[in-house]
Amino acid sequence: MKRISVWPLRIKLKMLVPHGSPRIRVQHAVVCCALWLIPAITWANPSRVTAAGAGTRDVALLANPSQKIDSAASADGQYSKPQQHHEASLQSWLQRVSQAAKDRNYSGVFVVQSGGRIVTSTIDHYVVHGNTLERVETLDGQRRILVCHNAETRTILPDARLIVVEDHHTDYSFPRMLKTPHADYATHYKLRQEGHERCAGYVCDVTRIIPQDDLRYGYSLWTEQRSGLLVKAQTLNDLGKVLDQVAFTQLDLNPKPRPDLISEALKGTSNYRIEHMRASLSTPQAQGWALSHPIPGFESVGIYKRRLMLHGKPTEVTQWLFSDGLASVSLFAGPSADSRQPGASLHMGDTNALLARKGAWSVIVIGAVPAKTLQLFADSLKQLH
Repeated sequence: MKRISVWPLRIKLKMLVPHGSPRIRVQHAVVCCALWLIPAITWANPSRVTAAGAGTRDVALLANPSQKIDSAASADGQYSKPQQHHEASLQSWLQRVSQAAKDRNYSGVFVVQSGGRIVTSTIDHYVVHGNTLERVETLDGQRRILVCHNAETRTILPDARLIVVEDHHTDYSFPRMLKTPHADYATHYKLRQEGHERCAGYVCDVTRIIPQDDLRYGYSLWTEQRSGLLVKAQTLNDLGKVLDQVAFTQLDLNPKPRPDLISEALKGTSNYRIEHMRASLSTPQAQGWALSHPIPGFESVGIYKRRLMLHGKPTEVTQWLFSDGLASVSLFAGPSADSRQPGASLHMGDTNALLARKGAWSVIVIGAVPAKTLQLFADSLKQLH
């Protein structure tokens, strides 16, 4: 695969659909990889570019919604009483959903629909003797295999004979939910229960998370009643239209663990090129960045220096990550001689990106949030030195 420099940034928009959570089909943990591993981009200035095939504002559902039910048999034929979450706080409910995705074993096939593009992937997630093993493989387009062993993540690109290694694994991918466990969710979102439906063969609670302002999106979530595992999720705009969707089409909640999951995925890769995406935690002051005014609800959750080997040459970029607990925004900054005008933007599904210029630096602001939110970040970002 031909690789290109991060600055000026060029991404092929229609390919930018890795596996991801409801908020982040373009997950920020993988975006860093995608930015310089995926060739070509179309930037629009000042209007956005929509992904190929996205001809309308509405994103069609993968299947017709199932009939709502009050109680039904689960996949194993056992009836269970619907759990009541009306008195539960939004935070405790979200923590239950995220904990289920982290701690239990499951495997299946899930489909991401975003920006008019559909991508199908398999996922296997096991906790074996206290170790977390996960394998995700795309079934459409270019083959991509992501394997995680505790904190280490490897992205295998067989066509390029390349393995990208990260030593920091973030829990941003479907079916996980929380980005920061102790955010002030209730200030910016409210929880509403909407009944029960069958999804992927399981009885699921249907929950709506409603934003309290226009700086973030809303979500409709389907969670398996007994385990709390997220089975289906939709991201909604301020009109309630579906921007994108991710859903299991096949799901096994009791698979037999496979301790050899990682070693099997790495078979035959001994002669692959290996590139390390190294990140070191820093501070905004040390990197010379600050926000002139805070963006409501979004807190800094880390700023990182990422040192990469691109075309055999070391390149350093800065990533500053913000989150309100559900939605997140990343600011990627690096030196640039790019002549492209600030304000260039792209859009796909629920994900927006904006190019800004701060002195001799190019800044990409990207997140699964409305374009207005990205503009606030771009306007607020300033250099200290």
